[in-house]
Amino acid sequence: MLQNKKYFCYEIYKNLAIWSKNGKISYNPCSYFDGFIKTSDKLDISEVWNSKEHQELKQLIQDDKPIPQCHRCYHEEHHGLVSRRLASKEMYTQYQHNDNIDLLGPESIDYSVGNLCNLKCVICGPDNSTAWISDYQQMHPQIDTVRFKHEKFNQIKLDNPVILSEIKNIHFHGGGDPLLSTTHIDLLEQIKSVKGLGDLRIFYNINGTVRVSDKILSIWSECRLVELYFSIDDIQERFEYQRTGANWKELINNLNWYIDNMPVNHLFYINCTWSYLNLYYLNELIDWQQSSFNTNRLGDSVKIIFQKAIGDCAIDHASAELKSKLIEKFKSHPMLLGLVNSLQESDADHNKFLTYINNLDNIRGTSFNKLCPEFAVLLS
Repeated sequence: MLQNKKYFCYEIYKNLAIWSKNGKISYNPCSYFDGFIKTSDKLDISEVWNSKEHQELKQLIQDDKPIPQCHRCYHEEHHGLVSRRLASKEMYTQYQHNDNIDLLGPESIDYSVGNLCNLKCVICGPDNSTAWISDYQQMHPQIDTVRFKHEKFNQIKLDNPVILSEIKNIHFHGGGDPLLSTTHIDLLEQIKSVKGLGDLRIFYNINGTVRVSDKILSIWSECRLVELYFSIDDIQERFEYQRTGANWKELINNLNWYIDNMPVNHLFYINCTWSYLNLYYLNELIDWQQSSFNTNRLGDSVKIIFQKAIGDCAIDHASAELKSKLIEKFKSHPMLLGLVNSLQESDADHNKFLTYINNLDNIRGTSFNKLCPEFAVLLS
């Protein structure tokens, strides 16, 4: 049975991620995939689904060989973490009871809404946030930033009724925050006109700064399930530093608003991107979540999903001493031990991150060292 192959992943057989990148359309099996299998000037899901590049990924699975671009999932699983691959297996087999992989087209899509965003998170950049462009220009004055410009309504348009009739899951994400434009709701209305929304599961990565309209709440109520993944990496001042432009008190008010106003067919998650910026303090985030945002109003648990950062803020190594300190600090938070154990044990310095964060702090008038003094000392 193909599903029993060592490197089998439902995303390869059921999902297609579609990205709007610099005036081009790019594709990969999911948003965790490292790179793209195809880029073109036009949107053509059928062409990509049946392309030799997609078939080559399936062949690797059939041959029991790892897919190089899927290394993030393999690494997480090696250290006991729940990867995107394992999460998709759970979704399809345990919740949807749908293990069919003989499909003529995707029944799930990751749908990128572009880089329109009202925050300039430290872990991010202009590829994924328009708010980042001015700071990026100061950091890299020699680089032309025109390619990062974003027109709010110049985004991917899915309008093929045949394709839309097969879609059962949609992951709305950026870069930017999908709630800042109408693209997501335009697509839902198109699907509604083709087949209705009763069998549709939708999930959003959002930053928690935006409340939705009554119209959106009404459309969401017609779906099978709505999942909101709030991007929260830390608490209070450190949250405001890392998610630059956001306000902690406003976030709390918005979370409470969603608790009170969401239709009953919903679940909440916290999507935490872990990095140099917050690793030392993740126990405090968990403590806050368990005391203040543990369930929705129906009693469904709010889970924390940990996703490792990429780029200059990604922490990949730590000395034996630092790992030991973290393990001791997190002894009452076993879910964090897998993150620590995934770090390569090395005495190499952390100068790449420290240089990056000092440059950014100089531009923004902020200070990682003052907000995170204990960890800054350990990294220096």
